Amino acid sequence: MPIYFYQTNQQLPLSLESIGNDWPQDDVVRPDGYPYFHWLQTEQGEGRVTFGQESFILRPSEGILIFPFTPHRYYPLSDWKTSFATFQGPLAAEILKQFTSQPYLLVEESETFSYMTWIKQRIKEDQKISWDPLRASSECYRFLLAIMQERSGNPTEKHLLFQQYLVPVIQEIETNYDQAITIKDLAGLVYVSPQYLSRLFQRFLGQSTAQYLLNYRMARAKELLVAQPDLPIQQAAFAVGFQDASHFTALFKKRVGLTPLKFRQLYH
Repeated sequence: MPIYFYQTNQQLPLSLESIGNDWPQDDVVRPDGYPYFHWLQTEQGEGRVTFGQESFILRPSEGILIFPFTPHRYYPLSDWKTSFATFQGPLAAEILKQFTSQPYLLVEESETFSYMTWIKQRIKEDQKISWDPLRASSECYRFLLAIMQERSGNPTEKHLLFQQYLVPVIQEIETNYDQAITIKDLAGLVYVSPQYLSRLFQRFLGQSTAQYLLNYRMARAKELLVAQPDLPIQQAAFAVGFQDASHFTALFKKRVGLTPLKFRQLYH
């Protein structure tokens, strides 16, 4: 179970801070997060990763890139062995800038790039070859670029998981958004847990199931407010699935920056 730490090289735009594999993972709690981009991947067994109230299981072949200073915890659910790597340097944030509104990225092993193999090769080469900072920086770039391409490469609509799980759920949301839909109901529609469904939404659409549902309802609410200027705010709230007009108004103002009434007045 090797683990290696590297000296910080301020002159390089991207470098490794640490790397390891075949690690018997124990409970890790970081209330202030980690100062670097932290990759964690399951080799064997299962572990749970939590971000505040959000929690999910990291299974074999699944990995997660946790962004700097994001509070988190992870711990084993079975005999959990992991691979990990931490990256530092301004180029890391530049490569992943389109995702920096999120606290983490979930990624799976792909046919074109194996993150686990990359870590094994880096450890093997560093044992045999004198450490070359420039070569290591280049390899770090390749690793992070693979994550970016996996998340934004091929159209998500063609992915089997998207077709199997997200398409039916999105259709249900677009058809019955005015009803009292729960995330549990949506997950039950495709026979998965709410946590797994949210992970799929996060992976393919960059938002949780709850966020997607709320965003869709807000979009329909805007249309109603503009298209029907005489419709009471309370009725508009009910029409897009909110049971409490005050809650709807508070959420609308938080997301749009205006109350529903002020928003409507922009168009009438």
